[in-house]
Amino acid sequence: MRLQALNKEELAAYTYAVRLLAGREFNTREMSERLAGREYGDETIAVVLKQLKRDNYLSEQRYAEAFLRSRMKRGEAPWLAAQKAKQKGADYTVLQAAVDEVSEDYDDEQVCRELLNQRDPGGLRFEEERVWQRQARFLRNKGHNSATILRVLNQGRPEQVFDD
Repeated sequence: MRLQALNKEELAAYTYAVRLLAGREFNTREMSERLAGREYGDETIAVVLKQLKRDNYLSEQRYAEAFLRSRMKRGEAPWLAAQKAKQKGADYTVLQAAVDEVSEDYDDEQVCRELLNQRDPGGLRFEEERVWQRQARFLRNKGHNSATILRVLNQGRPEQVFDD
């Protein structure tokens, strides 16, 4: 780490960036936007980003892994989490490698079951079609496929049809 090569403004920007990185991982685009929001010049931002990468404080790979882990912990499917990370500026190749690694141990049906048990522990989805549909939409918005959703929602369902 050779911080003495940085001028006063670059050092201030670098310090600000390190404080941000202490809270969570950032990708290059997000960090650039944060620094620009503090009205640092483009040249200063470029120098700081280069120094952060050189010091291994700013890592696209760590960002991708942390973002996917965070989103999947909330019940999102890996492909949807990756799509959201890409929208935030994550590097596609790094993101794809992280998704491939995570997908090996991922069980879509188990995740759906756990989400349903958290949201509907009493099984209200079996009593009202409106509740069943709401749970299906919730799982679909988390990126799970329709076949898995139907299979999980209908597990343990009584043979009766919903009453209107």
